[in-house]
Amino acid sequence: RNVRGFADAKERTMRVFAGAATLLVLMPCLATADDGFIGINYTQLEQDDRFFGSDDFDTGEVFARLGGHINEYVSAEMRLGTTLTDEASDNSKYRFNYHAGAYLGLGYRFGSVRPYALVGFTAAEEKIERAVRTFKNTIEDVSYGVGADVIFGEHLGVNVEYTQYYDIGDVTYKGPSVGLVHQF
Repeated sequence: RNVRGFADAKERTMRVFAGAATLLVLMPCLATADDGFIGINYTQLEQDDRFFGSDDFDTGEVFARLGGHINEYVSAEMRLGTTLTDEASDNSKYRFNYHAGAYLGLGYRFGSVRPYALVGFTAAEEKIERAVRTFKNTIEDVSYGVGADVIFGEHLGVNVEYTQYYDIGDVTYKGPSVGLVHQF
């Protein structure tokens, strides 16, 4: 058991290191970005069911996004989110208290559409409440996805995306999202 505990601690330390490195790269990138953007997305987050006895379940998440285009190809972005729609059964309730992440994107604008791929780091705290006990768990992992911004007019547009936020062992958190984006 001690060997497994050491391996878990080492894996967690590496994930925290990856997250800190991502933030160290992202912060100067945002500071030098020419074209900034803010947005809000609703994500239908699918995950493997470890709690309710089915194959998987969905929670509704909302993410606030803040980022900037470093050049015509590369963007940097930070996100903060939480669960809007808890998953519940007779005596249990599941939610994410928070999601926080930093991401780099690679894309190119074709007229009003800018498709992109992103990679970054996400940390989150999940919570399950049962009749007799509350359990909290912090998760961290490298995240990746693809999406597109479609800008109407000068500043306002929509965003669509599919992202895998977490995938370790038998546990994955992934799903599609749609939202609004404002470029400034």
